Amino acid sequence: MRVRTPLLSLALSLLAVAVLVPVPSSEAQQFTRTERRTLEEGQPVRHPRSQNRSGHAFVGGNAWRVIPRPLDEVWRSLNDSAHLCQMLPQCVGQRVVVAGSDRRVMRFTHEYGPIRASYHMRMDLDQASHDLSFRLDRSRPNDVREAWGFLNVRRYRGSDARTLVSWGVMADPGSQIMTTLLGGAVQASLLRVPDELHDYMVVGPGRNRYR
Repeated sequence: MRVRTPLLSLALSLLAVAVLVPVPSSEAQQFTRTERRTLEEGQPVRHPRSQNRSGHAFVGGNAWRVIPRPLDEVWRSLNDSAHLCQMLPQCVGQRVVVAGSDRRVMRFTHEYGPIRASYHMRMDLDQASHDLSFRLDRSRPNDVREAWGFLNVRRYRGSDARTLVSWGVMADPGSQIMTTLLGGAVQASLLRVPDELHDYMVVGPGRNRYR
């Protein structure tokens, strides 16, 4: 049976290992009144999650933020493989391993204090629905044990000038130091992706790059 969308493929993968990263629902369903106010004020909403499952120590969760830029511009930035590292926390290097418009494999390197970690990520982009899903490419060398998630963008409350970024990720950093000593810092970093994208598009090099 052929999977029709990256998000459906991601959902099936999550069910297979029984670790939950919820696919975003409608704004009315997923946000409380306080959270909607927070988003309106331009601040992030975050739902951290941790879980031990099948020998893995997962950290991650969900995060949302409104970017005061049009949907098409934000989506073009996510298609820009040459600059993705500038949108990711603690990212110090990237390389395109397999190029493609809708499917690609990229190698990223992050630094957390004295610790450097590199990994290969398979990425699927659904251009029609503005959905991006990703999963660790375990066929290639990685310094983390497992990771997957999604990012999608939608017009915020129907506005052509504001975009809601929805992000979900679960990762097993793979080392005792990362999961115990730096686990909280790694989780906080993972949930900062919408903030990094916001800053990149609003005050960083992305503010004029995708107009």
